[in-house]
Amino acid sequence: MNDNKLENMKNVGNFTRGAIKEFEENIVSQHNYLEKVDKNLKSGRK
Repeated sequence: MNDNKLENMKNVGNFTRGAIKEFEENIVSQHNYLEKVDKNLKSGRK
């Protein structure tokens, strides 16, 4: 493999790792948001 191909593969790997990390962080944020909404809805019913 030439150096250019290796560099391209490394860039794809870095991009993928960053995308997965961001995806995981967004899932956690969304989960926390939905828990707050659920809590607020339940407290409003009392």
